[in-house]
Amino acid sequence: MKTYNSIYVLLTLVIIGCSKSDDSIVNEEKPTSIDADYAVMLSSGATLAPQLLNANGELLTLNPEESNLASKSIPQLTSLEGSEFFQYHKTGCSGRITRHDFTKDETAEIDVFDDLDDCMLTAVALLTSDTKICIAYEREIDEKTSTFGVRIIDRKSADLDFVDVPLNKKPLDLAIANDRLFIMTLDVELSEENYLSVLDFSSNSLIHEMNLGFRARRVFNTSEDTIIISYDELHTTLDSASLSFVFTNYAEGTEPKFTANAFDCFDGDGKLYYPKAADAVSTYPEIPAVYDFTKNLVTLYAYENFLTEEKRDFEFEIETTTTVNYDEKNDLILIGYKKVGKQEGGLLRIKPSPEPAFVDHIDLEGVPYVLFVN
Repeated sequence: MKTYNSIYVLLTLVIIGCSKSDDSIVNEEKPTSIDADYAVMLSSGATLAPQLLNANGELLTLNPEESNLASKSIPQLTSLEGSEFFQYHKTGCSGRITRHDFTKDETAEIDVFDDLDDCMLTAVALLTSDTKICIAYEREIDEKTSTFGVRIIDRKSADLDFVDVPLNKKPLDLAIANDRLFIMTLDVELSEENYLSVLDFSSNSLIHEMNLGFRARRVFNTSEDTIIISYDELHTTLDSASLSFVFTNYAEGTEPKFTANAFDCFDGDGKLYYPKAADAVSTYPEIPAVYDFTKNLVTLYAYENFLTEEKRDFEFEIETTTTVNYDEKNDLILIGYKKVGKQEGGLLRIKPSPEPAFVDHIDLEGVPYVLFVN
């Protein structure tokens, strides 16, 4: 059995703004404004629809053009790959993946599992790269027995060739790095422990399995092609090539809580942007957060520290944060939020630390579900 070295470090937390700031403050040094148009998927009841936005460093407006992506019901599974948004919907006894590229404004439909025609098949995880579409599934044989697998679709092949790889445990989550697929699983037959299976894309075969213990929450890859395995009280950073790992323990009260994050939005430095449970930091249920994996540092942006009460409660009507991303061209944090008691929301833009400041805002006819920066 291979032996791994482990290093334990404590995570730290920074709450931006010790006192309420005046959102009318204007920085003396005016930043360069660069066009960086956005797209936002908006949920409204049971539907999901796109909204295009025109943006630069100084101005944010609605784009009057309509996207070629049609409105759809809320998908069972989603995946992001650059400017591409993938949605999986079950269709009868099969499934369909809708791929939309917001940069090209092109949509394609991909039917999956037609060959199986299995009404007892349930897709449980979806992940995409520029060359692969991976969809993990469970097939119920009877009330007590299920089989598991992952379908790997070759995006570069003319006929979207695929291969099914059987799994001996229930798949929960997927990550891709170093031409490998990392599959977090659950041993439902015996121990209820989590495992990580590693699949090599060159042979489409499983090459390694490791025990993750209990209560692993997610697995995902950073922009540095390392794998993160997250738990409530720590996370493990796994080298995707050597499979060596390092544990990062959280001091009490500093937990970054990205385990429930639906979408992984990173900047060029590998920082993760996401909504985080506010706990005692803010009166709002979730607030914007940024996690720096290189420094083991989470930075929280409480609305009270960069917006006045009038703007928060009356002008913007903020109920909670729904999605967060980053405009790297203009150095702006993008915050999608839901309005109080409404199926509507808005988008805020702020300057990041060390001097966070409100930049602008726009109302949206739906609740922001996920943001794209083109």
